[in-house]
Amino acid sequence: MKTIVSKLVLGIFFTLFAFNLNAQDYEYIPLVKSGVQIWTNDYFVCMDHYLFRRFALTEEDTIIENETYKKVYFFTDSVFNPLTSNCIGGLRENEQRQVFYKGEELDECVSQGMLYDFSLSVGDTFVVDWSRIYRITSIDTISIDNIKRREFSIALLYPESDTSFYELHLRDKWIEGIGSINGLLFNISYAATLCFNGGVNRCYEYNRELQYHDYSYGIEDCTTPYLGLNEIKLEDNSITLYPNPASKELNISSENIINSIEVFNSLGQSIYQEKAKSKEETIDISSFSKGVYIIGVSTDKGYIRKKLIKD
Repeated sequence: MKTIVSKLVLGIFFTLFAFNLNAQDYEYIPLVKSGVQIWTNDYFVCMDHYLFRRFALTEEDTIIENETYKKVYFFTDSVFNPLTSNCIGGLRENEQRQVFYKGEELDECVSQGMLYDFSLSVGDTFVVDWSRIYRITSIDTISIDNIKRREFSIALLYPESDTSFYELHLRDKWIEGIGSINGLLFNISYAATLCFNGGVNRCYEYNRELQYHDYSYGIEDCTTPYLGLNEIKLEDNSITLYPNPASKELNISSENIINSIEVFNSLGQSIYQEKAKSKEETIDISSFSKGVYIIGVSTDKGYIRKKLIKD
């Protein structure tokens, strides 16, 4: 039977070992808790469209469909500022240790409804979008930043007959107090589709302290987008640069609100940054040397990079 096995290589913040769940030093850590939490996520839509996203969860309440949630913000800047970030919805956790998201979907990487159920035991099943059935295959206990947490491994069940199922073991795992290793709002329904959507929860920060760092792509920080100048695989039609080539001024048009613009030279170094809050922006590039540049545009829907030729 074929299985899909993918193993993360984690840094010094992530040391795996087993221990007795009844030990006195273990205590459940909720995902929705006091303080400010920040997740830095890298997403690949159909393995060729890259999205860089940062999410922040604050202690601010918001009422959505008569339920109280904590506000979730989306941003791509190096520092979280709720005044310049976009509130996209909320998270709530009930007494049964189930975590729910309600708000903007952004795209297929983001899931609505129940994201996690940390009350489940090994062998328990649960259902999400499309009526797909999933099973908890194992629960390990790990230590992250010297704090013990449970990690849930998951399989998708495909019916082979009326009484048997084929288990497709997924890369996705849940970690108490942190969320999915694929990203905070990662949509598990797309984890086993033909158009595979992958993600990496690169960093998790709690009250300005880094508690989890996935070094899968070898990135040491939590603020630099993964894709470099030679790794752009898809031109996103929601962003338009004109004229291109350009010599004096560059116009940037977006279907969504532009939050910030950044220019990278051929060495991947950031040489220009500008805040914005509109769908149309113009920047002066007359002082740039001739050559190839990358324009990084942060919008309400994600972070996009496009190539510019300066003549």
